[in-house]
Amino acid sequence: MANYSQAHICQCLTRLSTLRSTSVVTISGNRQKTGHQFVGDVLSLAHGLLQLGLGIGDIVAICGFNSDWYLEWLLAVAFVGGIVAPLNYRWVSTSPACSFEEAKSAMLMVRPVMLVTDESCKHWYQELQSNALPSVKWHVFSVLTTETLRKHVIGTKQLDYSWAPEGAVITCFTSGTTGRPKGVIISHSAMIVQSLAKVAVVGYSEDDVYLHTAPLCHIGGLSSAITMLMVGGCHVLIPKFEASLAVEAIKQHCVTSLITVPAMMADLISLTRLKETWTGRQYVKKLLNGGGSLSAELMKDATELFPRAKLLSAYGMTETCSSLTFMTLHDPTLQTRAQTLQTVDKTKSSSVHQPHGVCVGKPPPHVELKISADEPSTIGRILTRGPHLMLRYWDKNPMKATESTNDFWLDTGDIGSIDDCGNVWLVGRQNAQIKSGGENIYPEEVEAMLLQHPGVIATVVVGVPEARLTEMVVACIKLRQSWQWTNNNCKQSAENNLTLCREVLRDYCREKKLTGFKVPKLFILWRKPFPLTTTGKIRRDQVRREVTSHLQFFPSNL
Repeated sequence: MANYSQAHICQCLTRLSTLRSTSVVTISGNRQKTGHQFVGDVLSLAHGLLQLGLGIGDIVAICGFNSDWYLEWLLAVAFVGGIVAPLNYRWVSTSPACSFEEAKSAMLMVRPVMLVTDESCKHWYQELQSNALPSVKWHVFSVLTTETLRKHVIGTKQLDYSWAPEGAVITCFTSGTTGRPKGVIISHSAMIVQSLAKVAVVGYSEDDVYLHTAPLCHIGGLSSAITMLMVGGCHVLIPKFEASLAVEAIKQHCVTSLITVPAMMADLISLTRLKETWTGRQYVKKLLNGGGSLSAELMKDATELFPRAKLLSAYGMTETCSSLTFMTLHDPTLQTRAQTLQTVDKTKSSSVHQPHGVCVGKPPPHVELKISADEPSTIGRILTRGPHLMLRYWDKNPMKATESTNDFWLDTGDIGSIDDCGNVWLVGRQNAQIKSGGENIYPEEVEAMLLQHPGVIATVVVGVPEARLTEMVVACIKLRQSWQWTNNNCKQSAENNLTLCREVLRDYCREKKLTGFKVPKLFILWRKPFPLTTTGKIRRDQVRREVTSHLQFFPSNL
């Protein structure tokens, strides 16, 4: 029976082959393809995969840099009813054995029948020869073998797209902020619903020239890619994010939209400060930030760097197919530049950062959210349900038909509240909670408070084992340029110079009305970059391990 009403990401191909037939829709290095050429390449690759023997529900693992062929493989596998399992190219390191073990673990989990790679995976070839992955029947290497598959297509039989079981299309791996990544199975419907949310809130359209700064192996990059395929915009693909490559691409291709994480934004700002005559700033109209909130300073710098851009933030997770909420931080069409700078300058004391959390905005129309809290508290676990949700984790059984999906809410693992205007306030992660002296402490609340101090540019708060309290609150801080740290009491001298010490920061927390048991017992000066996941999120577990391990040797700095 035909699935006339069922969603499929390849429904974008009709629009690309008609409305965008003669328009350039992909730019990757020196290659440019029109909608007609792009769709033709997707369909010929799909024919090749069918003739090779790829079946409905088969898993195809892809590991590579961002490129036009990556998008074509994504759509071609989906077209024939397969499921794509994007592998993180950043698992590849200078240590071949280490990098392959990460990828091998993921592939042993999902058991792909085909592995598609490019030059990012050259270290793996020796390992692959040892039959380390018994499920893999075919290994396709990048553009050369892809073209071979296309050339060997026999006949021109008209095909229509197929669906994998459960309507699955992608198995995406979580970023692993607290442990090993998990395989998340995402449906065609969830991808399309997320695309519609981004179109409605961000305002993407066929006129956009979108720069792929986020890797296509992560849900943020994937969901934005599907969105741009749906509207028929132009994709500008650089292999991976480097500020210099991004800045050049924005200028060369008149990029109108891109997504960032705070670290990317900081790199773009830092580089363009050295380019006073850079003209790329005039083209960008839409900036979506994820992977953590922007500081007040970064927001101000971003609006100065891209004065014509609507700046938004998004909060979400892989299990919800990317964004759960959106918030507009700046819209140049609604206020003057003077009003913008005034608004951003007030951010530190505004409602965006409050003791009860950080505001992450409102959900789009299709997303239901609620708080599960113990009365009389209004702060509790953030739950969600709707068509944006994953089907399941890879190692979990599908939901039984007798179970009622109407009563199913996914626990995001985050703690927060929802105000009377529908804004979601994020307090912290449930698994990052610190238990000290019988009290529960969310490190994100303490971090938001410390970041308001003019001398602190970054901070991570963790709990370390302590006999009497169970866990002791420790704040790892990085200082702004020109500020100094001393292990001595500097309360007397700090008023007139750029000096920080434990006593000054503890007093600052109290002045900001931070509850006493939440004030860090120890402050550590962190001199190196904080460890991040590939999506720019803090690896809090790694920070905790380093602090616990080195605390006895380096009591005040790491």
